[in-house]
Amino acid sequence: METALKSHIAENLRKHRVLRGFTQEYIAEYLGKKDYTAYSRYEQGRSNLKMEDALKLAELYEVEVQELICTAPSVGAQQETIKKNGNNGQISVLVDLDGSINSLESSILRLKKINELIARQEL
Repeated sequence: METALKSHIAENLRKHRVLRGFTQEYIAEYLGKKDYTAYSRYEQGRSNLKMEDALKLAELYEVEVQELICTAPSVGAQQETIKKNGNNGQISVLVDLDGSINSLESSILRLKKINELIARQEL
């Protein structure tokens, strides 16, 4: 697998995991890995993502597999759309709400995590 593609996949995996508040240890256990380093290598772009693992992660994150393996880095948490606004360091986030308090609270939590990633310049 080419290095640039591995880097994009690694970035997508890390962002989806962080946005949902999961640890590498949790993800490794979810995937049935013996320890977290096997999963960590995916996020470092040092190992090729296995299709079986991609399918499991897509199910866990409630996204299409393409969202994880696309060549353009992206983060889409359920119905959120994130778009970088040029070079000014800002990101636009579109959130679809259904009127329920759970949907609102979930979106607020994701927005806070996105804001933390921006503050750490990881997004």
